[in-house]
Amino acid sequence: MTENPFRIVIQDNPNFIRYCLAMSILCTAPLRNCERDEFIKFCQGNNLLQYVSQFYLHYRPDETIQWYTRPSGFPSKFVNTICRTQHPLLISKVRYYLKHLHEHLTRLYQDSLFWIPQFIIVYRGQRFSSAEYQKLVQYNEKPILTTTYLSTTSAYNIAVEFSGYNIRSNASLQDEISVIFKIVIQTKNTRLKPFAYIQEYSHVRDEKEILISMGTIFSFVNIYKRGILLIHGQSEEEMEKKILYKAIESYGNERTMTIGNVLISMNIPSTLDDDFYCRPLTSLLEEYLQIKPENIVNSVSTESQIMTIQDWPEGVTNDHLIIWVDTFIGENNTCIEFKDALANAINLIKDEIDRLIVNNEIYPLRRELITLRTIEECLEMIDINRDKKIFLITSGSLGLQLVPRVLNTFPCVEKIYIFCGYIRGLVDWAMDFTDKLLMFDFPNDLFARVVYDIGMYYMERAINFSNSNEHISALYYLYYCKTLVMRTIHIFHSYLWFSLTPIDEYIAMEESLLPKDMVQHVRHNVQHV
Repeated sequence: MTENPFRIVIQDNPNFIRYCLAMSILCTAPLRNCERDEFIKFCQGNNLLQYVSQFYLHYRPDETIQWYTRPSGFPSKFVNTICRTQHPLLISKVRYYLKHLHEHLTRLYQDSLFWIPQFIIVYRGQRFSSAEYQKLVQYNEKPILTTTYLSTTSAYNIAVEFSGYNIRSNASLQDEISVIFKIVIQTKNTRLKPFAYIQEYSHVRDEKEILISMGTIFSFVNIYKRGILLIHGQSEEEMEKKILYKAIESYGNERTMTIGNVLISMNIPSTLDDDFYCRPLTSLLEEYLQIKPENIVNSVSTESQIMTIQDWPEGVTNDHLIIWVDTFIGENNTCIEFKDALANAINLIKDEIDRLIVNNEIYPLRRELITLRTIEECLEMIDINRDKKIFLITSGSLGLQLVPRVLNTFPCVEKIYIFCGYIRGLVDWAMDFTDKLLMFDFPNDLFARVVYDIGMYYMERAINFSNSNEHISALYYLYYCKTLVMRTIHIFHSYLWFSLTPIDEYIAMEESLLPKDMVQHVRHNVQHV
């Protein structure tokens, strides 16, 4: 059983806001030469000799996440235990590792800004004692903060396993309660507290892990049937900023107060002759402004040699639609996690977070994905959307009747995917439609292929625009194509491998035909999807 990693945010508590300030400084300040030895000595003093020697000999900063996910639990469990104390002096003793972890997550987060959906939903399964669970319930409708790095997963079933829902009850577990956290993250609003998909850097590759920074603030929205809903969006990020302001103001004349002075007041060692420690405390706010996503890309000039920015195309026309027809999955209250994962992955427009949290037990109406239960409903929906390019998912039993009717009547259907439990039983009739039909028995492979195929559809459109000398539109479509393919690779982690090389070659060609400020404008718009 893991301890509760959350605490209520108390914005008017001086100790709390100064703790938050200390964490900001410790993550930002450059490492001193002696901190590696101090970290190792601190670990040795906490009976961790069996792990320290390996760390001393083999640890490299570029392998921070790999070390974090080691089955031994070192250094992750030890470091998180220290962080959970919320004691800045103690936390400073493990800063050598924390600093590297923060930097690695920041790099991965910034790299993901190009392809990541505007919202993602992740899950965390955890067991709580009855007493801890009752404390957790009291957090309902309050802002909370994670005092440790938080491991989550994009796969609901993995969270269920970690929560122990499927463990048969016994005497030792009677006082424990299984909880599944559903966490909605507005991905472009995590500037101070980055998160990242870490599977390809992890020691454990099959958990589809997303690691969330210590100190991230969430709104505790509500408790529903099987778990708890948390949100991190723009208002939560603004709260992080407000706390930083309050903490700086609490030191009185903050213009003369230096970062080094603050650390000394907390008994944390600092190098006062270092430029960073001599900087005024207010410089931390400047640091905050510099890491906004819009400042990660180069600034864009307001005029072009060809046309003004106001005349430039602002994106792609989203004319793709997924229709999923299945007697069971078509129900609003079934497989919600599947539907959300696929719909978010193909969403290419700005949206509101409220749409994702209206009801946690009913799948909301999504413009990207429509789920239906019957063949008649499906045919009617395709007919209504003849002007769109449709990607159709169907069960095996319905597909037997549906596929011939659709392919003979609706040229707008780009591809059909059969999702079933037993592919071999469908091979005989499906062989007649192999040019338009694919079959899957594993959801991640299905989702990966659907998202990839939509990306390739946008690549075809990009090539058509390029052939018509509409190079701005071509570049937009290529960027969105690349976005979808990268989501395929990073979100679904399918065994299928999709190459980015042809897309990158087309992008380079189109960029070479446009002025630099125009290219930057397109990149800026794409990054804010």
